[in-house]
Amino acid sequence: MTKFIKNPIWIILFSLPVIFMTSCKDDDTPDIDPEPAKEIIIAESSTSADDAQLAFIEVEEEYTIIFEEGVFTFGNTLSMDGKTNVVIKGAGKDKTFLDFSGQTSGGEGVLITNSNSIRIENLTIRDSKGDALKTKDCNKISFVNIATIWSGDPSTDNGAYGLYPVLCTEVYIDNCYAYGASDAGIYVGQSDQVILKNCIAEGNVAGIEIENTTNADVFDNEAFDNTGGILVFDLPGLTKSGNATRVFNNNIHDNNRPNFAPAGNIVASVPNGTGCMILSTKNVEFFGNTISENQFAGILISNYLFINDMPSDPDYDPFPAGIYIHDNTHSMTGTVDVVNQPEDIQQIIGLLDAFGLDQPHVLTDGLLMAADAVCIQEMSSTFVNINAGDPTFMSVSADVSAHDCTKDPLPEITFDPF
Repeated sequence: MTKFIKNPIWIILFSLPVIFMTSCKDDDTPDIDPEPAKEIIIAESSTSADDAQLAFIEVEEEYTIIFEEGVFTFGNTLSMDGKTNVVIKGAGKDKTFLDFSGQTSGGEGVLITNSNSIRIENLTIRDSKGDALKTKDCNKISFVNIATIWSGDPSTDNGAYGLYPVLCTEVYIDNCYAYGASDAGIYVGQSDQVILKNCIAEGNVAGIEIENTTNADVFDNEAFDNTGGILVFDLPGLTKSGNATRVFNNNIHDNNRPNFAPAGNIVASVPNGTGCMILSTKNVEFFGNTISENQFAGILISNYLFINDMPSDPDYDPFPAGIYIHDNTHSMTGTVDVVNQPEDIQQIIGLLDAFGLDQPHVLTDGLLMAADAVCIQEMSSTFVNINAGDPTFMSVSADVSAHDCTKDPLPEITFDPF
């Protein structure tokens, strides 16, 4: 029979340091429990829509609202107002879906207003009645790993915008995806300080649009199978004018989808086959992009007066200026779509054909305040100025020498995203 000896000497000796160290502990030192995580978790259930809206209303500063993996169905807009320092996150854009296909009221899927330091990440918003994710009057807003989609083939009935920050500052958009918007998949309007990178936009009227916005960097994105890949616009009647946008290192290709924007919308005038369109804005640097197989024009530079010769805003300046296009790579080997174009674009295509000119890599309407308003330094690209100011349309020119100038590079946009 084996005997077990209690407390052999080696156990006692080994225990002495432990006992000694334990005895040295200050008995008055309280045990500190870790602070509980500030989280509100929304699980997939029959009440998840109500649970989410309640969380959006009651959430406090420094909290994270977590949507677990699953499909969350909503009949109304999911809205948040007047919040600070809040994160809204899912399990991944292929795992968490906010579904608005049954929406019966509200103009947006998700709407966030009058808020500061808000981050939305890792989820998909689909089939909203109107805009998928709109933020208005917000400061320091981040969209990371978000998808906005409308199911099926792109349609005029789809919502106008996928991601839609407007009247915001310090807008950060990274690794997002947009499909099917009847206006712009990723749109930034009337905002200041913008970084938009690593995103994919396909199947929209406009893939990416920067409108009446100042100090924006748009880079390392891919825009394809849209009507127009990337648009930089300045329109009348808005709260501010656009200035200082850099568009660089993007892959802009095969944007030849027939325009499906509702009639009367400004993007309904965008020709299908447009890689990038610069409209009436100021100080755009467009460089280092790969622009291929956009069959109407790789880069289109236009004056708003070509679209509407009587803008209602007396303070609006429709003349593009400070445009610097350089060091892009171009290719165009296909055939332009004539049938599915607006009437004035069909006339331009016919005019080029009459002059024996192919669709160019860079096209301008010629309604410029001065030739050096647009500087072009491209190694191998074709150019056409249709000189729309000539009512006879007999002044079409492929001579780019008037635009042989350079401009100072625009500064990099930097800020710490939330």
